[in-house]
Amino acid sequence: MNIIEDIDLLRFMARQQSQSIRPVRDFYEEAMDRLEKGTAVFGDQLPWSKTGDKFRFRHSELTIWAGPNGQGKSLVMGQSALWLAAEDKKVLIASMEMPGAATVARMLRQACGTVLPSRNAADDVMDYTHDKIWIYDQIGSVKADQIMAMIHWAAEELGINHVMIDSLVKCGVDSEHNEPQKKFVDQLAWAAKEHKIHIHLVHHIRKQSDERMHPTKYDIKGAGEISDLADNILLVYRNGIKEQAIRNMAEYDQTDPDCYIRVAKQRHGEWEGLFQFWFDSKSQQWIPEYGRGAMPYPPPEAVTRPSVVLM
Repeated sequence: MNIIEDIDLLRFMARQQSQSIRPVRDFYEEAMDRLEKGTAVFGDQLPWSKTGDKFRFRHSELTIWAGPNGQGKSLVMGQSALWLAAEDKKVLIASMEMPGAATVARMLRQACGTVLPSRNAADDVMDYTHDKIWIYDQIGSVKADQIMAMIHWAAEELGINHVMIDSLVKCGVDSEHNEPQKKFVDQLAWAAKEHKIHIHLVHHIRKQSDERMHPTKYDIKGAGEISDLADNILLVYRNGIKEQAIRNMAEYDQTDPDCYIRVAKQRHGEWEGLFQFWFDSKSQQWIPEYGRGAMPYPPPEAVTRPSVVLM
């Protein structure tokens, strides 16, 4: 390639990049909105009011949901999807580890607050969440470029606000080498910004020597860049000390929490810390206070549609 062709290529690439160069005033309204509302309360909420002034899902961000296997990451993310839908947000769940029908069945339990919802109650949930919650119906590993194409189509054609991917190990990246993981997570972070959506990614932590320990972001498996590239890290895990006492038929305090969510990183917020929860086995919900039953769905504060009784 001669120098003239090099210059032409540079000019062509420059024209493409010029689309990303914008005057500062283009960001003024959103910047003031963030300042006036406060960085901690800008964005979409988790299901529990006690988290609302401390952590939010902001558009153009990537959240890693990390924790030990089988300790509630997918379950809590599904509960969050329901409550996001109640706030009139559109959610796509890509759970390659769980059939679509199983995902919906668990969400029906969470919404209806019972082990076996009535047909009428389940129908009401389907009506309420129509066009708000979508399922990516694939099981097993899916190639990384297919995941990226799915995100693009969902954002552009469906107007999806939140994409929930469960999990990284199902996204066709080599788990034995860090570079493919880093590249894929970087692509997710780019897609969130490109489409002004929030992307959620489930990932696992390294096996701990003592299940009673509280995990940290440094326990996340794979490339260290996974944590670096994420805007937020939520560590989801159960109370190992309480569970061990129950197994051993030892004394324990029933009021101790059953499970936790630790905000281990919040790049654009001002709070990191621990939330405590209790597990309601009938509804599969994580409950914000001890002794409280299943939370009603849709929540009373939801104003997108008239509230219905789902029991």
